Amino acid sequence: MKNRYCGACRGERGCVDCVSASKNAQYVGLTGFVNRDNAETESSVPQEYLLAADIGTTTLAFVCTDEHGNVLSSYGCVNPQRRYAADVIGRVDYACGKDDTELTKILKEALVKGFLFVLKRAEKTYGSGRPVRFGIAGNTVMLHLLLGYPVEGLAKAPFVPFRTEGVKTGFTELFGVQQGLEGSVVILPCFSAFVGADLFAGAYYLDFFGQKKQKTCFLADFGTNGELLLLHDGRIYATSAAMGTAFEGGRFSYAADLFRLIAEARKEEQMDKYGLLSEPYFEEGFRGLLQEDVRVFQLAKGAIRAGIEILLGRAGISAAEVSEVFLAGGLGEFCNQEDFFDTGLLPGAFRGKLSVVGNGCIGGLVKYLKNREEMLTCEADVINLAECPSFEEAYYAYMNFEEEA
Repeated sequence: MKNRYCGACRGERGCVDCVSASKNAQYVGLTGFVNRDNAETESSVPQEYLLAADIGTTTLAFVCTDEHGNVLSSYGCVNPQRRYAADVIGRVDYACGKDDTELTKILKEALVKGFLFVLKRAEKTYGSGRPVRFGIAGNTVMLHLLLGYPVEGLAKAPFVPFRTEGVKTGFTELFGVQQGLEGSVVILPCFSAFVGADLFAGAYYLDFFGQKKQKTCFLADFGTNGELLLLHDGRIYATSAAMGTAFEGGRFSYAADLFRLIAEARKEEQMDKYGLLSEPYFEEGFRGLLQEDVRVFQLAKGAIRAGIEILLGRAGISAAEVSEVFLAGGLGEFCNQEDFFDTGLLPGAFRGKLSVVGNGCIGGLVKYLKNREEMLTCEADVINLAECPSFEEAYYAYMNFEEEA
């Protein structure tokens, strides 16, 4: 039976349940990813420690595994750059207009802290003196700031990153001398300015570059940005849509509550297709759901659905032709999957095809470190939605809650 880290502390406080869940962990939370290996590995003394970090705009996630990919410890925290700006655009503006070195400095400090935390916790249980290797991925802006790359090209159209290739280096070369931390570091490549290494890691994790290459599969990762990837006929199509914090719950403890209430309001005919709550709920709210919550949700929903339809159109296929749909990130772990369809976030033709994979970025990093592969390359048809003539019309259309055929 597969173990799960407890949902209460999300593996961050060292609860007994979390510490003991070291075999084929299926952690439900910030660093959670489903172990996709077919064969289970018997727990034993690790010969090597693999440390992976997912640099998100809002959060940082860390795991330490053994050489087989079994999770030994995990940790998550808020990205300290948030105090300067909530989104990547704000941080690029700050870096261009004020001080990019400060953003780099505090990010490196947070990464060192996170790596040290998970390593020491693992060493407390399994012992020290093992070789350590590190893997890092994140969105393009975060990796530019980590590596000290100039970000001016990300500040305005045509949004040209300084570099998208992966990087191999030493821990000391990147972070300076840190007591208790040393080893090789790999930073995975990015697709483009706003489709980063986190989505690449998720695609690698799901074998989009291997056995699934001739299938038609779809991957979505919902965070501050919604990153979307379509694999069809051996070719990858990718894009991203700005979502802000719409699916991070807002006033709600969990985004699942937001999805559930919107779905219930629609089913009970207390909200029309334009997202307008009926009286008296327009003033009082529907079971805690306010009109302003619906509007914020609609903005993110419209961008995501428009992005999906544009990707499908670029590949020349319909949603019905997609055979497998994967949802990465914490959202899918807690939401009722039917709510994704009842709210219109995902096409109805995706029903019955959806798999929740947790943190695909962490999963991809661990898989890469475990397999000791050569540096991988990103090749994709990347679509900038802002430059698509059809995006605006689709965006406004999919803000509504139309019934799908």
